[in-house]
Amino acid sequence: MKLVSALSTFAYLVSRASAATGPVVTAKDLLGSPRLSGAVPNPAGTLALFSASTYNFEKHDSVKSFHIVDISEANGQVTKLWDDKNVMEAVWLGVEDWLGYLRTNGTKSEFWVAKAQLKDFVGDVHKVYTFPGAVSNLKVRAVGPSIHFVVSAPALKSGVMYSEDDAPKKHSTGRVYTSLFVRHWDEWIGEYKSNLFSGVISPSSDNKFELVGSLTNVLSGTELETPIAPFGGSGDFDISPDGHRVIFLSKDPKQDLAQNTASYVYAVPFDGSRKPTAINPHNGASSSPRFSPDGTKVAYLQMHENGYEADKNEIFVTSFSDSYEFVITQIANGWDRSPSSVTFSPHNKYLYLIAEDHGKEKIWTHPVVSADTDFPVPPEPLTSTFSVSEIYSIGGTEKLLVSASSLTSPTFYYRINAETGVIDQRLMSPLMTLSQTTTAPIEEGTWHGLSRSQISDFYYPNENFKHHAWMIKPSFFEEGKKYPLLFLIHGGPQGAWVDGWSYRWNPAVMAEQGYVVVAFNPTGSTGFGKDYTDRIQDEWGGRPFRDLEAGFAYLEQKFDFIDTTNAIAAGASYGGYMINWIAGQPFAKKFKALVCHDGIFNTLNMYATEELWFIDHDFKGQIFDHRHHFERWNPLGHVKNWTTPMMIIHSSKDYRIPISEALAAFNVLQIKGIKSKLLTFPDENHWVLKPENSLVWHREVFEWMNEFTGAGGVVSVEKETGDAVKEAPGMAIQSGDGHKAADILRHD
Repeated sequence: MKLVSALSTFAYLVSRASAATGPVVTAKDLLGSPRLSGAVPNPAGTLALFSASTYNFEKHDSVKSFHIVDISEANGQVTKLWDDKNVMEAVWLGVEDWLGYLRTNGTKSEFWVAKAQLKDFVGDVHKVYTFPGAVSNLKVRAVGPSIHFVVSAPALKSGVMYSEDDAPKKHSTGRVYTSLFVRHWDEWIGEYKSNLFSGVISPSSDNKFELVGSLTNVLSGTELETPIAPFGGSGDFDISPDGHRVIFLSKDPKQDLAQNTASYVYAVPFDGSRKPTAINPHNGASSSPRFSPDGTKVAYLQMHENGYEADKNEIFVTSFSDSYEFVITQIANGWDRSPSSVTFSPHNKYLYLIAEDHGKEKIWTHPVVSADTDFPVPPEPLTSTFSVSEIYSIGGTEKLLVSASSLTSPTFYYRINAETGVIDQRLMSPLMTLSQTTTAPIEEGTWHGLSRSQISDFYYPNENFKHHAWMIKPSFFEEGKKYPLLFLIHGGPQGAWVDGWSYRWNPAVMAEQGYVVVAFNPTGSTGFGKDYTDRIQDEWGGRPFRDLEAGFAYLEQKFDFIDTTNAIAAGASYGGYMINWIAGQPFAKKFKALVCHDGIFNTLNMYATEELWFIDHDFKGQIFDHRHHFERWNPLGHVKNWTTPMMIIHSSKDYRIPISEALAAFNVLQIKGIKSKLLTFPDENHWVLKPENSLVWHREVFEWMNEFTGAGGVVSVEKETGDAVKEAPGMAIQSGDGHKAADILRHD
C-alpha cells in the first residue's frame, strides 16, 4: 500500500480573502457555523448521509438538518431531507435507499422510515412505531426484506423500558447512596440503567414498514449497562450480518466503577434467549466491537491495565460459533500506537484502524490473520495528514468514504482507495451555509480564509527525547513583524494537540486575535509511543513541566518573529493544573498573564472527583497510603510564590474537577492582591458547550489576554451578543441566560 502525501484540497465551506489585515474568522463565526457529522454511504455507494447542527445567535436557537450528497461524482448534488428539530438521528436501513430515523414526541421516541432521493425529497414517509419511552443510538442490519434494529434506553430493574409518563411522581429530591460512584462527569447516578432493546420491522403488503412482534431487552435480568457513560453511543454495540447476535460493551458490574476501568465485550442472541457472555478475558477497558462481514469474527480493542484510561489499545480478533466457543487472536501486538477504532474491510481482507501518530489521526490497514499465522509486520498508514474521525466502505468495495478535519478546517469528506492509498475522488465538505446545493473543491483553501500556510510543526530536544509542538500563525501574518506568544498546554494529561478542528479550544481562532499560537505535546502526550505517554505517571509537575520550559527556551532561540517577552500561557483540565503549577515556579515570570480552565489547585482534594482510578493511577496509589505522591506535585504548596495575573474559569457541573478548586485558587489570588478574574457557568460541565456561554468564554478570555499583550485591538467576538453581567472589578463574571443548543459537538 502507498502512503498518501498531504492532501491539496480541503473542505469547501465559505472562503474569504486571506489577504485581510485583521481576523478572517471570529469566535462568533466558529460557534455559529454548521457542525457537520461524519458522512455515511448508502449500500450502493452512490449517496452519503450527514447532519448539520447550526446555532443562530439572533434567534437564540439551534437547528439540526439532515442531508444526502451524491458521492458518485466530484461535485455531487446535495439535498436537504429535514430541518425538523425533533428528528434526532437517522441511518440507512440497508434496503435500497430507505432511511430510518428517530423523532422525539415529548417524552417518547418514534421510529419513522422514508425513501431518500436527490432533488425533491418526497419518498414514502411513514411512522413505524412509537416507543414507550425515550430511546437513542439506533443501529440496524438488513436481513432479507426485514430490518433488525437495536436502540438503547433506560430500563427499570424488571427490564421494562423506563417511561417518564408512567413513572411515579416524586415529592422529594433526596438521594441515598451506600456504595461508590455517586456521580459521573456532570450527572448524579440515577436508578435506571441503559439497556439495549432489539426488534424487527418488515414491509407489509402496502409497502409500509411495521413492527413484527415486540421489543426485547437483551440485557434483562443482568446488572450490565450499555452504552458506557458518559460518551458511549451506537459504536458500543453491533448486530451480526445474519441478525442472530448482538455484541456490546459493558463495565464489569462486580467491580465498582469509581476504582476500575475494566469493561468487556459481551455476546447475546438477538432475541435474548440466553444471558450475555463475555468473549474477552483481559482486565482493562475495551472498545470498538465490530462483526466481520461474514459474521464469524469480532474485532475489538482492549487495554491490559485496569485503572488506566490511557493504556495502549491492543487489537484482538475473536472467532466464535453458535455454541459460543471463542478463539482469540491478538493482532500487531508489537505496534507502538494505540488505535481508537477498528473495523473489517468488506471482504475480510484487512482491518481498518484509526490511530493517532505524531499529532495526526491516521487511517491504518493490517491484514486479517488467524491464530496460527506469523505476521510480524505492523499496520501500515494509509493517510499521513489531518485527523480522520470516521471511515466507511463504499458499496462493499475497498474504497473508503473518509470524514476528517484539520487545524484550519471543520469536517470535510473524501474518497480513498484502501488498497493503493490513492485519493480517487476529491469530495469536499458540501456546505457552510445551508444554501449550497453542490460540493465544490478549492485548491489549498480551508475555512473562512484560513490557510495551511499558517500551520507548521517542529520538534525540540529535552532530556534525551524530541518533543513535538504545533505552531499556528494569524492569517494576516507578515514577515519582519513580531507577534505575541500564546503558549497552549493540553489536557488529559495523556492527550495531545492534533491537526484537527475544535469548537472549544481552537488554535486558529485564537491566532486570529494576533498571536503566534504554539501548542505543545510534552511528556505524557499520546501518539508518540506507549513509553512516552506512561512517563508522566507521578511526574505531573516534573518531566512535562521541564519539557515546557525547554520548549519556551527553544522559541526564544529559534523564532525571531515571536515576541517571547510578550506571552500568555493557557490550559484546561491537566493544562489548567499546569497553569497553577507554573504560577508557583520561576517560569511564571516568562508570562504577562495566565489562563486556567478547570485546573486542579490542591491535589489533596482530588478524592472529591468521580473516577478515583484516574488520580490513583497517576499518583501511584491511594491517598492514605501514598500521600507523599499527592503532595509532591501540589500547586497549593507553592502559592506563596504566586505573583502573575491569572484568569480562572470553572463551571458548577464539573464533577471531574469540582468547582471548589477554582474558588480556592481565586480566593488566594484575591487575598494576595494579584490581578485576577473568575468566569463561571452554573449550567456547564468540564467543557463549555452551549454556544451563548461559549461566546462569553471567548470574549472574556480574549479580553483578558489582549489587556496584557496589547494584541487583538477590538476583541473579535461581537460583544453585543454576549449576555454576561460584569460585577465589580475582581469579582465573578457569571454566565447569561444559557440558551440550550441541541447536539453540540464534543470535540477534543
